[in-house]
Amino acid sequence: MTAESVSRWWYGIAITILFGVLLYAFAFVFILLGPSEPANSDAELVIKVLSLAATAAAGLLLYVMTALYIISFIIDWWCVFRTDLTEYKPTRWYLLIPLAALSNFIVPVIATPVLVAGGLYYLWQRSRMIGRPDLHNYSQTPVWV
Repeated sequence: MTAESVSRWWYGIAITILFGVLLYAFAFVFILLGPSEPANSDAELVIKVLSLAATAAAGLLLYVMTALYIISFIIDWWCVFRTDLTEYKPTRWYLLIPLAALSNFIVPVIATPVLVAGGLYYLWQRSRMIGRPDLHNYSQTPVWV
């Protein structure tokens, strides 16, 4: 059974979560290699520098995209809450996730896991109740399966 799309604002949530996961992956590679002095080879030095640069870039992008995450989360929640296509109505407790994401501007080390885990949980619950998007359909109106 297919239905019309409720909202496309979940893309902003998913992309921000992707940058959060990439941030942790790059940081894990950097920590795994360790900032030892001197580097044993040129290849090890290049990998360390690239992983540190990728961590900084992903962190900066995540910091900037936090505003997109908050706006996307609230608008998507509102669209899902107001739709008549399903009986599922997300609770207002989900709005604590973007509220906690605001602290990413103050203490990113604590807020980033909340941003990633909370967003994943919301998208998981949303897909269970509304359905998953059919990404193979490239028509103008997205179809949910």
